[in-house]
Amino acid sequence: MTTVAQAKKVVRPLIERNPELGLVGRMVVVKPVHHLLRGVYIDRSLDPTIFTPTWFVVFLFEPGAGVSYNWGDRLYSRAHGPWEFANPATAEVMAEEIEREALPLLRPLQSIDDVLGLIASFSERYHSWTPLEHFPLRRIVVDVARGDLTSARALLDRFLLHRDGWLRSSMWREEFIEVVEPLTEPLLANDVAALAQILHDWEANSVKKLKLEKFWEPTPFPLEKLQGRPRL
Repeated sequence: MTTVAQAKKVVRPLIERNPELGLVGRMVVVKPVHHLLRGVYIDRSLDPTIFTPTWFVVFLFEPGAGVSYNWGDRLYSRAHGPWEFANPATAEVMAEEIEREALPLLRPLQSIDDVLGLIASFSERYHSWTPLEHFPLRRIVVDVARGDLTSARALLDRFLLHRDGWLRSSMWREEFIEVVEPLTEPLLANDVAALAQILHDWEANSVKKLKLEKFWEPTPFPLEKLQGRPRL
């Protein structure tokens, strides 16, 4: 099994020549970190001598956010072959592949809407990419963050109408409780300040969980423009 120390060594050339990148364990992070986590995860593989680098983007303001490959893709090099740690060319070729394939996609992602555009574009082209609409418990959080409370309340109405079904589901019950219950009262009351505070708390918890504190810069959500007084 490849180790964190090996992962750090293999990405060293990439980090050294791209100052906007940082490293947390196996995760190469595009800085600065605001509401989005953009990065490349140098994952293990079934073969204990090989890495599996995968680029990804996630919303940090979702409760319990972590590295997810829902919106991302593995990086390959047919000319190089497997990303073997023992191969002295792996570090350089992997750096080149990340610079060519991943960073041009990740660098421009500055806002929530930028990510939604990428998801929509890739979902049309690749079956492995799932549109946000297929994740209603994630979409309501994104709608709130964007300040689209009309859409968020429409989703909330659907959730409350079928609340018993969600709570009976062994797959969705925990996430439903974690997401919908905190949002219900402030959404119904149109309490922007309370909604913003929930998102800031969720984001801060995700940052702590992922050990991103040194790269994170707290910023207002688009939602907060509705009240004119950002809360950080």
